[in-house]
This record gives sequence, structure tokens and C-alpha cells, in this order.
Amino acid sequence: MASNGSNGVSNGSHIMSIEDFILELGAVEAVKFGSFKLKSGLQSPVYFDLRVLVSYPKLLFTCAKLLLQAKSGSLMCGVPYTALPIATIMAVEVGAAMVVRRKEAKDYGTKKMVEGVWSEGQNCLVVEDVVTTGGSVADTAKLLREHGMTVTDCVVLLDREQGATASLANKGVTVHSVVTVSKVLEVLTYHKKITVEMADKVRDFLSNNQTVTAEPILPSLQERIQLATNSVTKRVFQIMMEKESNLCVAVDSKTAGEVLSVIEKVGPHVAIVKLHQDVVTDWTHETEKQLMTMGSKYNFLLFEDRKLADIGNTVRLQAERVVGWADLVTVHGVGGPGVLEGVMSAAKGKGRDVGSLIVAEMSSAGNLAKGEYTAGCVAMGEGRKDAVAGFISQSRLSKDYGLVQMTPGVNLVVAGDGGDQRYVTPNQAVMMRGADIVIVGRGVTGEEDQGAAAAMYKEEAWNTYKQKCCQ
Repeated sequence: MASNGSNGVSNGSHIMSIEDFILELGAVEAVKFGSFKLKSGLQSPVYFDLRVLVSYPKLLFTCAKLLLQAKSGSLMCGVPYTALPIATIMAVEVGAAMVVRRKEAKDYGTKKMVEGVWSEGQNCLVVEDVVTTGGSVADTAKLLREHGMTVTDCVVLLDREQGATASLANKGVTVHSVVTVSKVLEVLTYHKKITVEMADKVRDFLSNNQTVTAEPILPSLQERIQLATNSVTKRVFQIMMEKESNLCVAVDSKTAGEVLSVIEKVGPHVAIVKLHQDVVTDWTHETEKQLMTMGSKYNFLLFEDRKLADIGNTVRLQAERVVGWADLVTVHGVGGPGVLEGVMSAAKGKGRDVGSLIVAEMSSAGNLAKGEYTAGCVAMGEGRKDAVAGFISQSRLSKDYGLVQMTPGVNLVVAGDGGDQRYVTPNQAVMMRGADIVIVGRGVTGEEDQGAAAAMYKEEAWNTYKQKCCQ
């Protein structure tokens, strides 16, 4: 049995070990044994009430120091409400900044959901007292990410060992815990604070009540082909499976020759190639024929990032310029369902199947694609799976796995481009943002060996995707 010493924290002149800390938690009834109804409705033989720590300042300070030993950061956010005073002490102790998450927005003043000051892309450490399912941490991480912060880690005082660590890992959050229920039971049993029978009862309860509330493992690509309604979406999943690639390279060159040259190099590695026809100064019908030939040769789809957003008839006229060669085209949801009708009408006139991608979220700083607008885009896409292939987004917005999520702003190296573009790595895009397809631009096209760069991105993105996808 470990005793006072190396695994401890200074509390004034006293060195408090994890063992002593657990005993103190028991002494102030922050941990209770008996029969307790949980929020889930289950009757639990153990209950952790760390809210009482605010009445014991020395113990509260010890708690903060132990959490800092497990993980620290330059920006912190305590999960409301128990972790707020703990996070405050942690931040003051190391000179870190804090942001405060509200559970509900005020109906006056700024109506902010997150208070404080932070920089775009800054990493924020989430602080929590107890995790069971990880739901509160996941909600906090999602909100902070929506406000431009990066969240990769959570530090928690006590892990109930019921699935939170695995759940949060699936959402791109690594849990660093000070103690676990197993350790609490070990210490309290050793010191005869609880009986062996009670400890076994708690272990049985935890073993029989595992819960994972994070995003479930993705269905297999074969299953998603069956779930998809739009024929182009089916082809996306089919190509991903055949090429073992979830990479889309954005080729934004200004001449047709440059575009075709880049695609010849990256074609073997990609599932999709993204283009901006209107920036190519010498675009011709011959360019379109060559693109389609390359798509057939290397088995990838062509994606025109036109972002159509007008009344249906105008969209139909605009779409006629791209649906003859593009398999996918982006639309904004602001115009409503008429935008989808315009694309479908244009594609039908060309005798082609084309899938619309609704831009529900964007990777540029300060963009307005959020909140009610994003929710409206998701509802529109889920309601028109015949016309919609999926979403362009920065997070997993829909649980309908018959729709594809494509996430732009992916780069292995930099946090931004010096302008308004914000980047995440392929791993973050898939694990944290829920991407099926990662969209990489300058990370590939800006390299001298574009083929090698594409292969590198393909490997990282696909290996990460395989961790989430049923085989």
C-alpha cells in the first residue's frame, strides 16, 4: 500500500499524498456510500459530492495543486459549476488565463455563452471534478471549439471509470485524472473506512453500468453506402473504400495547365479533387474533358467549390456551367431549398448525377456560419438526401451517416495562413471535428513534391479514420 511521500502535493508545510487526500475526501463526506439516485435514474452505492470542497479551503487548494500536477495549461475553463472555483485557484497558482462557460446565455447585455479573452486557435484546458460519461466535458469542449479555441485535454479530479475516458478520446479529448474510483476503494478499504463487501458492491455496480456517450464508432463504409440516398454520396464512400483514402486536395491554381499538372501528381492518392473554376483564367471545355478523364483514370470525384446561393432559377443557370463535369458542388443554405432544386434541375438537363454539399460551417475566422444558420442547414440537408451529398463543416453536425462530412482548413504544420484561415491537422479534423473527408490545399499544393505530400496526408488521415470506422 503506497504511503505518504513521492506521490503527493505540498499544502503549506505539509506534504499530502494521494492516500491522505482520499482519506480527507472521506472525512468531509465528499465521497459517500449507501444508496443514491443518480441523474440517470440508477441507484448507485457510491456518490461523489465534491461541491463540499468550497467549505474546506485548504482541501480545495490541495485539489487544485493535484490537478496541476496531472496537467496544466496557459488557458483554462472549469466545467460549471463545481469545477469553477478549482479552475480559478489553478489559474492563479500558475498565472494562467481563464474563460468561463455559461450554462445558459443571459437575456441582456452581451448574451455571451463564453466569457473572457482568448486568441484564435488557443488551446484551452478543460477542468472537471468528476467524470462518469464525459458528457459535460464534451459539451464544454464543443462550445469552446465553436468559439475558436482548440481543446485537446481535460484534467479531472476523479474518474468514475464508467467510460468517460474512452468516450472523450473519441471526441479528441485526452483525460488526465488525479484519482480513480479503484484507487479510492483501495485506500478506504485498507484503512477500514469501508468494508470489503461495500468495495465489491461498488466495483460490481461500475462494471455493470459502463456507458459511452461520445460519438459512436462510425458504421463501415459498406454500411454507409447502403444508408446513402444520393448516388454521388454512395460513390464517395465506395471510392474511400477502394482507394483507402479520405483525402480531398484543393487545387486553386490560376491556369488550366497548372491545375492539370497538380492533379496528375495527387490523383493516385485522393478520393476527391476540389476546384474553383472561376479562378482559372483559361478554362475551356477541353479542360473539363481532361479533368473527367483523369477522374476516371485515378478513380476520384471532381468537386466544384462554387458556393451557390441565390434563388432557384438563378442557381440553375449558374450550375449549368459546372454540373456537366463536376460530381459535387457547394451551396450555401441561405437561399433555402430552392438552391438544391436549382442544382438538381441543371444536373438533370445535363443527364448527370450531382450531389450538393451544404456549407454549414466555415474555417475562416469571424465567419457567420454558426448557430441557427448551421442548424437550418443541417435540417435542410437531412430533409433532402436525394439532392444533398453532405455537409462542409468543422464539426459532426448530423448523426445521419448516409451523409458525408467534409472538413476544410487542414494542414499538418501551421495554425493559420496569416490571414483569416484557421488550420487543424488531419488527426484533429477526423478525431475532434468528426470529418469523413479532410480537405487539404496549400499543405499539398505548396510543396515541391506534391505527390509525396498528398501521400503523407492520405496516410495520416486514413489511419486516423480507420480508428473510428467499423471494419
